[in-house]
Amino acid sequence: MQEPRRKSTTLNPAVMDSFYDFICHHPPTIRVQVNELLLAEYQCPLDKIRHSIWTHENYFVYVIKGKKEWLTHHEMVEVNEGDCIFVRKGAHSVNQYFDKDFCAVVLFTPDEFIRSVLLHNRVNLNQESHSFSRKSIFSLKSDATLEAYFKTFLTYLSGHTSTNLKLLELKFKELMLITASQPYNRQLTAYFAQLCQNSKPCLQELMERNFYFPMTLEEYARLTARSLSVFKRDFYEIYGTSPGKWLKSKRLEFSKYLLKNTDMSVTEVIFESGFQNPSHFSREFKTAYNCTPLEYKNA
Repeated sequence: MQEPRRKSTTLNPAVMDSFYDFICHHPPTIRVQVNELLLAEYQCPLDKIRHSIWTHENYFVYVIKGKKEWLTHHEMVEVNEGDCIFVRKGAHSVNQYFDKDFCAVVLFTPDEFIRSVLLHNRVNLNQESHSFSRKSIFSLKSDATLEAYFKTFLTYLSGHTSTNLKLLELKFKELMLITASQPYNRQLTAYFAQLCQNSKPCLQELMERNFYFPMTLEEYARLTARSLSVFKRDFYEIYGTSPGKWLKSKRLEFSKYLLKNTDMSVTEVIFESGFQNPSHFSREFKTAYNCTPLEYKNA
């Protein structure tokens, strides 16, 4: 197992916000929606250092001003003014800087939209490597074409121009074609190739990549594009146990690894491994391993 990146941030243990729902319902957010596509100008409130968020849709972020870090246990990407990233659906954390307000254009693009655009236009995608499989955050190389493209979106969000939804949908398609055609986006296009080969999200891949975030079963079901009952049925067919039992076992195993292989405190490990209640974690850990977390760490 790869050692997680050490994060010196405040903990946000109890809340996992849906970024998509926040954008849809947060009053100050300027947004335009075309069917399942969502475009928004996102201005983050400067209220805490670290946010834990998840989304059932992929999204692009183009930074207009400010700086943030998008991160998981395995990767960290810093974005500054003019930078662009693509974030796979799933859970991750965002670190906030307080020296400057943050503003970005955010575009949510579902799997099916990506798949339909690339297959319809017969785009030749890079399929040579699965090195992207652990990646959740892809940095796009910023160039004049990409910068000009995102600036055109600001006209739709400014309110000065009437929104032609058909034209806006074409702009979304244009972004997919620009991204897929750039030779330096090879890991991202390999991910797009995987999407084009599979009509339904891979439950196992999504669970293995997101188990250490404190999401509810309903949220995991939504992430995997299934109803709760179908999610539980498909999960049992793959793992031979219930999602709740698997998550507890997986998180305990991960917490054990963190205690022995990082300098995190027991409190940090509790929240980094997906638990929310220290007392509950200590009981479960002792039941599983016949010692307390602190005893195991100091052994």
